Amino acid sequence: MKMKSEINYHERSHYYSTKYMRSSKAVGVLWGIFTLCYTILAIVVFMQDQWIGDADNSKGPGNFGTWRWCTDSQDGREICRGRLDDFGTILSPAFRAATVFTGLAVIISILCVVALVLFFMCRSSDVFKICGTMQYLSGLCLGIGILSFPAGWDNDEVRGVCGPQADDFKLGTCGIRWTFVLAVIAFFDSIILGCLAFTLATKKLKFLEEPAYMNPSSMYQGEINPGFMGDNMSLTGSRKSGGLQPVMLMPHGPQDDRYSEYSHPANRSSQSPFRTAGPQVPQVQHNFQL
Repeated sequence: MKMKSEINYHERSHYYSTKYMRSSKAVGVLWGIFTLCYTILAIVVFMQDQWIGDADNSKGPGNFGTWRWCTDSQDGREICRGRLDDFGTILSPAFRAATVFTGLAVIISILCVVALVLFFMCRSSDVFKICGTMQYLSGLCLGIGILSFPAGWDNDEVRGVCGPQADDFKLGTCGIRWTFVLAVIAFFDSIILGCLAFTLATKKLKFLEEPAYMNPSSMYQGEINPGFMGDNMSLTGSRKSGGLQPVMLMPHGPQDDRYSEYSHPANRSSQSPFRTAGPQVPQVQHNFQL
C-alpha cells in the first residue's frame, strides 16, 4: 500500500512538473511579445504631440506633447514647433525634463529588446534578471516623465489654448488626449513585465528523485546481499559498476571419485591408499561465462 501511494505521488509530481515547464515556456514567450509591444508604445508616446489638447470650450485649437506642440494659424493650417536637436524650442523646463526621461525610457526599452538575443548565449535566469532590471528602469523614467509634464502647464502657450485657468497640474479648459493615457498604460506595463521577468528568473523547478523501482536505468542497482558479493564490490556499488562477470566451473573428464568409498561396496575409489597406483586421468576444468 505504501509503495502504491509513493508511485502515485511521483506520477503526480512528474505530471505537474511537466505542466509547469510547458506553462513557464509559454509565459516566457508572451513576456517577450509584450516586451516588444511596450517598446513600441514607448516610442509612440515619445514621438506624439497628443498628450493634452483643446476641448469644446477652449480659447483656440492646439495640442501639446513633451517636446512638440501644434496650433492652428489664421488660415486653418496646423503649425508645429519644437525640435529634439534644439532644447531651446521646448516650451518649459518641465517639458524638457519630461522629454529627457521619456527618451531614456525609450532607449532602455530598445536595449531590453536587443538583450533578448542573450537567450541564445546565456542562462535564461540571468537574461530575465537583466531584462527585468531594464524594464524597471524604463518604467521609472517614464513615470518621472509623466509626473514632470503637468508641471509645465502654466506656460503662456498652453494658457493661450487652455485659458488663464491653466496652471501647474491644472488643465483649464483643455483635456487629456490619448497619448497621455497610453503613457500611463505603458508605465504599468513596464512594471508588470519587470515583475514577471524576475518571477521567471527566480522560480525554479525542484526535481524529485524517482525511486529505484520507477527508474528503468537502475535495474542493476539496489540492495545487494553482502553474502553474495565479491571482495572488489562495495555495498554501494552495482553489478554493472563492480566489473564482475559470473563464471560457472564445469568439470570435464571421468568422475570416478564422485562418491565416497562407502557408497560403492564393490569397487574402491581411485584415490584409495589400498589401491595400486595406475594411470591418473587429469581432471580438466573449463570456464564458461554466463
